Amino acid sequence: MSFSPYFEELTSAYSAELDDLMTDSEGRSAIKKRLDEKRKQFEALLAMIEFSPEMVAVAFYNAFSFQAPQMMRTLMRSEPDDDDFMVWDEIKDNLSIADWAQPLVDAAIEADGGDVFLVSSAALEFHRLHSSHSPAKNTAAEPDEHNDEGDDNDEQDSDDLGESGSNWLAEQGFETIDAN
Repeated sequence: MSFSPYFEELTSAYSAELDDLMTDSEGRSAIKKRLDEKRKQFEALLAMIEFSPEMVAVAFYNAFSFQAPQMMRTLMRSEPDDDDFMVWDEIKDNLSIADWAQPLVDAAIEADGGDVFLVSSAALEFHRLHSSHSPAKNTAAEPDEHNDEGDDNDEQDSDDLGESGSNWLAEQGFETIDAN
């Protein structure tokens, strides 16, 4: 999928933001807790949509389902300043919004720059869900935060991440603490 420079930069930043939310400093899954915090603080975070939209857009993680993939692909080749950049009213009827996300959508559309932000957020989620090249799309590492079924492997994943982290620290010359 080809992107405009705007979406090229934004998808990279969005992916990095999601990566930061995935695990805590001990390697345990933290995305559900962190997304809940972002969603609770959403209205205060809206002040950031002009300069760091990716940090706010993550609140829409798993908020949208898409019925018009080609429209979203076309959107991602445009720039917000272009005449062909779609507005929220053009795309909202071609996607489903999770019930929990509707109050966030309502708050965002009222904010300055909210229209471009919502359109961009939907495009970022579309890319995350539908791109085979997206680093943020790793469903094994990203359980649905509204579903607790993905928690069975958290302890094993945490051990693997902890061991990887310890190995990396040792390679950097730091002393590691043996957990045994």
